[in-house]
Amino acid sequence: MHFKIITFILLLLACGITSRAQGNGYPEYDTASPGLLDIQRVIDASLPDVEAMLKKKNSFLPFATVILANDSLADISIKDSTKTVYTADDLKEELSIGALKGLYKAVVIFSVDEVPDPVNEKPKKAIAVFAEHTDDDFAYLFYYPYAINAKRQITFSEPFGDFAQQVMFKP
Repeated sequence: MHFKIITFILLLLACGITSRAQGNGYPEYDTASPGLLDIQRVIDASLPDVEAMLKKKNSFLPFATVILANDSLADISIKDSTKTVYTADDLKEELSIGALKGLYKAVVIFSVDEVPDPVNEKPKKAIAVFAEHTDDDFAYLFYYPYAINAKRQITFSEPFGDFAQQVMFKP
């Protein structure tokens, strides 16, 4: 299944997320911005691997895919022998060092999270995508709720998201 941020953002615009974001001081989504197109590239490249991990293990440890300064993609995970559980926040902390040094153009962190289903408010597993780009003063947070049946098939519900505070590219 291919996820398209542009389609997703158009969906957000139709749902009024933009007006709420403007109240928070964030700009309207610009679907043609280079930053958002870079993030789209990373998500398109990474989600097939995310789906494969979900089918195989029902979950995955948080990892990041970054766009390096030379415009190439690289996957990054943290393997610290002193920790038994790694969180998206651990990745943000580690990657902020490289982000502030200018090693990355974009950082996109993928993790599994539990979120309230927008339809019935019941907790549902979701792929959480936290994305930052050097061209922006904010971050994006997207959720792709999913369910896995007994045949290991993944069904995705309607994605949702909003702007978030930038963490890694902010000194």
